[in-house]
Amino acid sequence: MSILLNLPLLMVEMNSTKTGNKITRSEQLLKKANILRDFLSRLLHKAKPIYLFLILAISIGISGWTVESNFIRIPIIGFHDIVDTQNRAEQPPKRLAFPTDYTKQNFSVFLEYLIKENYWLLSSQDLYVYFIDKSQPIPAQNLGQKPIMLAFDDGYKGVHENALPLLEKLSAIYKEKGKFVLFVNPHFLGVNMGKDFLAHTTCNDLRDGYQKGFYDVQSHGFTHKNLTKISGKELEFEIAKSKLELRKCMGDLDKNKVIGAHIAYPYGASDWEVEEILPKYHLTGFLYDDNLFRVNRLQNNYRISRITVDKDMSPRALISIAKKASTLRKKGWF
Repeated sequence: MSILLNLPLLMVEMNSTKTGNKITRSEQLLKKANILRDFLSRLLHKAKPIYLFLILAISIGISGWTVESNFIRIPIIGFHDIVDTQNRAEQPPKRLAFPTDYTKQNFSVFLEYLIKENYWLLSSQDLYVYFIDKSQPIPAQNLGQKPIMLAFDDGYKGVHENALPLLEKLSAIYKEKGKFVLFVNPHFLGVNMGKDFLAHTTCNDLRDGYQKGFYDVQSHGFTHKNLTKISGKELEFEIAKSKLELRKCMGDLDKNKVIGAHIAYPYGASDWEVEEILPKYHLTGFLYDDNLFRVNRLQNNYRISRITVDKDMSPRALISIAKKASTLRKKGWF
């Protein structure tokens, strides 16, 4: 730096001349160069702490965004059937009770909290595109929100009859639209045998919720077999047939070909043989391990964490889980 500052001075000295006591043009230039050199020297000396501070602040800002983007936490909460306690037909002895049933009344409290507090109800493709593959930036309208996914396994009729109307109503009130992710077994679409068996949604139910913008329809295996208990052609059939049938049901509505692109494992069970086949058919696979999904910890697209909901979980407990989601921050220096 000192060499650069002295260059003007050296050049002036080399070219300056004197004629008697008369002040020449060269001496005037030399005097001005000295003044400029001294000014710049003092300025740089005083500015050093400022520059150091700016460098440090910028570094913190960059690292802060890196931490925010890498360490995002997303609760992926898995429900099964939603039952209405005020409907006697959905209560024993008219209907068997199951540990994974969740009441419409409790679900309503939880869902209203999420929508009122401006959570982002992700689809499975949202999760993949913005947080796993990261092929697209997070949309500006979702910055400042907390992402969460509400998933429903098995395709039970109670989700369509009891949960969907709640989402429609709350979305209209709060002007916020979110999605439910339905992991469906196509073999049971429209099956309603009564007695000890739960009614399942129909293809038309799925199309109705999808056209309204509230359903994301994905695979749960064709007949809900434990994929780790089968192998070879039977395993591949269970995976491939599920996607094929879902595409048949929803095909004309599925412009982007994302129906059946993701799978939740029946019984939450997977192994290396299952995961070796999956890339031919699916982009991601969902477990049940009762952990939050953490973006930075994902090493395998086919082992995404989900939290299981049972009948004993209160809305307060679910809200507590939801609060652990990361708030999406706008990318910037600070």
